[in-house]
Amino acid sequence: MASVAMMFTSLAVVDAGPLTRRVAVAAHELGVVTTFVSTHDPLGDALDAGADAIHLLDADAATQLTVARGCLAMGLRFVGSSVDALATVVDPDRWKAVAAAAGIAVSDPADGRRIDVQLLADLGGDVVHLREREVTGGDDAVVMAPAPRLATAVRNGLCREAVRLVEKLGLAGAVTVRFEVDGDAFAAVAVLPGLQLGHTATEEVTNLDLVQAQLHLAHGARLVDLGLTQESIIVRGYAIQCRVTADSGRPGTRWQVPGGPGVRIDGDHHRSASRLVAALTFRGRDLVHTMRRTRRALTELEVDGTTNVPELHHALTRHG
Repeated sequence: MASVAMMFTSLAVVDAGPLTRRVAVAAHELGVVTTFVSTHDPLGDALDAGADAIHLLDADAATQLTVARGCLAMGLRFVGSSVDALATVVDPDRWKAVAAAAGIAVSDPADGRRIDVQLLADLGGDVVHLREREVTGGDDAVVMAPAPRLATAVRNGLCREAVRLVEKLGLAGAVTVRFEVDGDAFAAVAVLPGLQLGHTATEEVTNLDLVQAQLHLAHGARLVDLGLTQESIIVRGYAIQCRVTADSGRPGTRWQVPGGPGVRIDGDHHRSASRLVAALTFRGRDLVHTMRRTRRALTELEVDGTTNVPELHHALTRHG
């Protein structure tokens, strides 16, 4: 991804969950100073810290809308979509009406195969997709990129319709469109603006930093300025993200993580205030290689409390 000058120098990052440090590191590499703010009053904390912009990690669309409105009133830059676009997305009837008018199939969530398409959009209306990832397991605990054994025609259709929908909705920055797939049929069931935890799997197979892309796009950079055209985005290998949760009275006492090539850990177990301890992402040359690496690494993981590692192994069995 090409480098462009940043317009803001100080970024407020909400201190919540495993993506806090992830966003801070990406900003630091761009020369942007970060300050952590609370989830209770992020706007007030950001102003007190003298921040120019604010990043909400993977907050839901309703929270993004509230903070985006506050940013307009307070003169802060919001890393994400506009107030108008977010207001449409938070209302399922409104965004589905936009989709239906464009001939894009929509439905309510059911029990189909869940496929997310990752996209980036600039403020000028240009949109690119970064291919898809499959979400499986309880609480979306396992994410695989690209989606295994997905027919080429279906994959192309998902990505094409996701781009069209984001264009129609006028969203900007990082966006995920979730589809449910049944055979060759598919329909959009959710539009998720902003960063999603599963983005790390997409980053591993595209070699792109989505957080840095968000920051560039938030200050007005065009996708073409960043060297991001649809033709330039190439997927190589496979990646599997596993979200590790644990129930423990003393979090962080025991934490032995797997190592070796193709192993990525996002999260700080010492600072985790929720059951979600960390997101572990494993990359390999193909699905079989990545699956073996994932199973080996999960076996080596040691963490306090009762974890969901057995459930992660079970979720992986459907893919071999």
